[in-house]
Amino acid sequence: MINERPRKRIALEHSRRLSAGDIDALLDLYAEDATYEDPVGAGGGSGREALRAHFESAVAGNVQETVEDTVVGQDGTHVLSRITAVMDYRPRGPVYAGRGWVPPPSGAEPAGLRYHYALLLRVGESGLIEDMRAYWGRPDIELSVDGTPESFRGPDTVTPRELALRQLPEKYLGRLLKGDIEGTVAMFTEDIVFEDPVGGMKLHGKDALRKHVFRGSENKVHEVLGRPVSSMDGRFVVIRGDARVFVPAEMRMRMITICEVNEDGLGAHIRGFWGLTDLTMGLSPKDPL
Repeated sequence: MINERPRKRIALEHSRRLSAGDIDALLDLYAEDATYEDPVGAGGGSGREALRAHFESAVAGNVQETVEDTVVGQDGTHVLSRITAVMDYRPRGPVYAGRGWVPPPSGAEPAGLRYHYALLLRVGESGLIEDMRAYWGRPDIELSVDGTPESFRGPDTVTPRELALRQLPEKYLGRLLKGDIEGTVAMFTEDIVFEDPVGGMKLHGKDALRKHVFRGSENKVHEVLGRPVSSMDGRFVVIRGDARVFVPAEMRMRMITICEVNEDGLGAHIRGFWGLTDLTMGLSPKDPL
């Protein structure tokens, strides 16, 4: 098991080395037989040479990553980051357009790409990354005509499935804050698996989830959600949350949650990532989130 802070340092170093264009140093973070899927839902690969080719296209586009937040699982292996990446339109833009992920240029070719994503790394006992999964969907890709930050725009339309998926966290939180326990539980499958945190409590089924939701409502949980990201297969939504609990003591918790959704739009597997280094105790209720 790798302690929380070393895992966070690995995640931050991953983004730093990629942004620096140092592919050899980046691959040194990975096990020889590491697996990856980027984006989730588009198929993956394995091994350092496949990873090299994947990262080379990002470096060729002058990718620059900003890590918004990094949290860990309490399982001693996982670290999860929310990242914004900016790069030139080429070489990946035409590939994305060919796959239907972005519209093909109708006039002048866009200058830049920006995408919002969540990066989940599994770190083995050796301290090397054994698996990498990047969660982002079509609504998470933005184009810019001139590369300036204010000019990036996402797709004009999203599918009903994509929209429902991305609205799910806000819908869940709204019902929870209203104390609507049954309405909250109704958003999940009968055999829901709920891990909060990953590596700690693992619940199975609606009855167990109902008790968990009731405790959250009773303990007056207040949460502010960040920008959701999804996956290319429409199965996952990932949301960053900043939660505060006032009962029995004041506590602030930074977390990132991965929710797998079935074909009916119901939550089937929830994984909440937060560790001891993501908790702060003794805050005043007047402190802003």
